[in-house]
Amino acid sequence: MQAGHAIPGVVYLGRDWLLYADPDLRFNLSENVAPALVFGPTQGLATLTLRDGAQVSAPVLLHASGAWSGMTVRRPLAFLYADPLSDVGVGLQQRAAGGVVPWPDADLMQRHGVDLHALCGGAVPAAQAGPWVARVLADVACPRGGSSPMDPRLAGLRERLHQRSEGRADPAVIAGELGLSAEHVRKLFRQQVGMTLSSYQAWVRLYQVAANACDAHHSGQPHNASELVSAGGFYDASHASRAIRRYFDLLPTEMLAPKAFVDCRGAA
Repeated sequence: MQAGHAIPGVVYLGRDWLLYADPDLRFNLSENVAPALVFGPTQGLATLTLRDGAQVSAPVLLHASGAWSGMTVRRPLAFLYADPLSDVGVGLQQRAAGGVVPWPDADLMQRHGVDLHALCGGAVPAAQAGPWVARVLADVACPRGGSSPMDPRLAGLRERLHQRSEGRADPAVIAGELGLSAEHVRKLFRQQVGMTLSSYQAWVRLYQVAANACDAHHSGQPHNASELVSAGGFYDASHASRAIRRYFDLLPTEMLAPKAFVDCRGAA
């Protein structure tokens, strides 16, 4: 690992997705923060150990938000997290049914023209990574057959939570803005998205911390962990530390100092 890098992985940041690719990944049992596609090495398998001790292996895995897993043997791996309120994120969460399951298309990564080794090394520029992720997510998107359309007010909720960069929005206030009760919003969210509203708020905060760190990195600003996690909406350093440990098995200083940030938010 090069000096100044707390972890050897690379973070790719999109407008409604986050990809973490690490050439030497290992992590203790952690809760997944958003529905994710997990890519194993070419000609290899992604293998995760579940909370009950069972293992799931496949070239590509679908990992639900809220499911717990760990990785006991170091190997290259990439997690592509989709915003749980995006159309793709909702579809992936429903399809995963609360667990970790093999994805039926073993060639999903390579077929769209990107290699895991290149991703892990930061050798895929934003102009290539952004369109690649867009193609992958378009490929895995599927109609929500037989189910009713998502309540459009939840899309409004997503915008409100992301616009409030402090991340401390009061669900009761937001519910009132949407013309609903706070309890109605929580039940509707759990029913249609497959996770709790508080879990989604954790995703918003963690995504914003990554975005803040990416912006600071590319602008040459010093990486002050306390300032970055506070701007992401965490109440204090201990709040941030608990969440980052719970969802990524990392320290805040590690999350904020990968080998590289690749900003794909402006890529097509």
